[in-house]
Amino acid sequence: MTVFTRLPRPRTHVVERVFLHKASPGCAPAMRRVLAFLLLTVLMTGALGPTRVFADEPQTGAGTMTDTITDPQNLLGSDVGSVKDAIKETAEQTGVSVRLLYLPHFYEGVKPEIWASRVLESMNPAQDTVMLAVASQDGKLVVAVSSNSQAWLKDQSSVDQLSQAALEPVTKSRNPDWVGSAKAMMTQVETLEQNHRNHRIMIIALSVTVVVLVILGVAVTIWWRSSSRSGAHHRRSSSVKEQSRPTETVSDLSDNTQKEAAS
Repeated sequence: MTVFTRLPRPRTHVVERVFLHKASPGCAPAMRRVLAFLLLTVLMTGALGPTRVFADEPQTGAGTMTDTITDPQNLLGSDVGSVKDAIKETAEQTGVSVRLLYLPHFYEGVKPEIWASRVLESMNPAQDTVMLAVASQDGKLVVAVSSNSQAWLKDQSSVDQLSQAALEPVTKSRNPDWVGSAKAMMTQVETLEQNHRNHRIMIIALSVTVVVLVILGVAVTIWWRSSSRSGAHHRRSSSVKEQSRPTETVSDLSDNTQKEAAS
């Protein structure tokens, strides 16, 4: 599930953009497709089995290429370390894996949301994986959630909230805050997970309350029926005694009368 959002074009200078402008107009689309294909190939290679170079500390001058962050333009800059720490903390606290993908352009000819979903699924992601994909030169942002995620995470409302959280730091100032965007999305992941946890606790508490009330209701019903039966039995016993007493009295009177007549 994805959300596609159009961003304002960035005001920062990107090297890849200059190379595209130097080429002839007819070659620009082709070069864009080649660049996107090469970046996608690198991404696929990292997903299938990142090399030792990718796994180690990235070269800040050449951007970042790890198993969780693809940033050849170095948009995260010197803050990439804190972003990696945030990714690790999010995984520990929520169980959600986060991937960040920053490219100049998305692959042409395919809708960004479809392309991002395909890229994420091609990585064979772990359960509950969220990917933030950004095309900095196209002004596009996509949040994709893996298909093997829990319902609370891949719900469209959750995806919308993640997208909005990532969008705000990018649009609130002249220069997009890419670091703030990634961290805001991860903070929203933690908020969604906490809300889901609280909701689950409320459901459990409500279920326990209903069970207790049912048990109490059954107990009260049994007690009431038992009390009713005891009361009815007591009333029947009293009625029998009251009916038997007059009979005995008449009998006694009859015997006394006969004795008096005989005498």
